[in-house]
Amino acid sequence: MKKLKIIFAGTSYFSEKHLSALIKHQYNIKAVITQPDLPSGRGQKIIFSPVKKTAIKENIPILQPLKLDDEKFQKIVSNFSAEIMIVVSYGQIIPQKILSIFPQGCINVHASLLPRWRGASPIQSAILFGDKKTGISIIKMNNKIDAGNIIMLKECKISSQETSATLTLKLVEIGIDILLKTLDQIKNNILIETQQNEKYVTFSKKILKKDALLNWNKDADFLERLIRAFNPWPICYFIMDEIPIKVWQASVIKNTIDNNSIGKIVSIDKNGIQIITKNNILNIEKIQIPGKNILSIKEIILSKKYNFKVGKILL
Repeated sequence: MKKLKIIFAGTSYFSEKHLSALIKHQYNIKAVITQPDLPSGRGQKIIFSPVKKTAIKENIPILQPLKLDDEKFQKIVSNFSAEIMIVVSYGQIIPQKILSIFPQGCINVHASLLPRWRGASPIQSAILFGDKKTGISIIKMNNKIDAGNIIMLKECKISSQETSATLTLKLVEIGIDILLKTLDQIKNNILIETQQNEKYVTFSKKILKKDALLNWNKDADFLERLIRAFNPWPICYFIMDEIPIKVWQASVIKNTIDNNSIGKIVSIDKNGIQIITKNNILNIEKIQIPGKNILSIKEIILSKKYNFKVGKILL
């Protein structure tokens, strides 16, 4: 059976895995659209997106527009004569003029159970707000953010130890599975669309590096979820002696200690550094000093190099 002619829009690791699956299943990828190259890290070295790297390897034409509403760009897209556009974690709103180019429309693979967690950070938000489940939604795109009709949904449980890294791996598998099923339905003209219930809409915001600073005036439960939600990026941190220290793993210790000394280290042992928060104690288990590897607190104690002391107040 003849495969659909596709333009694929995406940028991230999550997106690249879906592109690779389409290539593996011999779909006709006419071009990819990905975000412009950006300088990264201390050396400000130009880094290609995962999607661009795969497109180069597979000799797929690459488009990296600064603006999608440019008429020249829209003409270029139209000239590929693709039947459908697939958008997975691209990072920009697709204007209506682009959406209307494709005879079979545009579909989006979104990492939440819509209408919950529309927006930029659905995976992180599901963990941060203590959701017990999430999943993948395939939607027919319109000109509003993640508001199109749902074509297919599949659920996924969120464990109490889940990080954004581990949850992303689960959701990649689910996303690929139902994307391929959706494309079969489109090809066979058996698609069923369901409107989203606007009563249940929630939005996830774009995450910034400054959001990762741990605020001891929050509950320990919230901070522990934040640490998992922000792993592998941007990684939560606190400041000690003007040094930012990344936190990779923590747990919560229930307590009745007077919380007038919020941010105070109350205990240090092989199991962690225990810090008073607004409610309960956050037990920090794995940290990373700038320029060093990730270490357990047991390893930190044995090294005797770092100035963690009971009674110290952390920022």
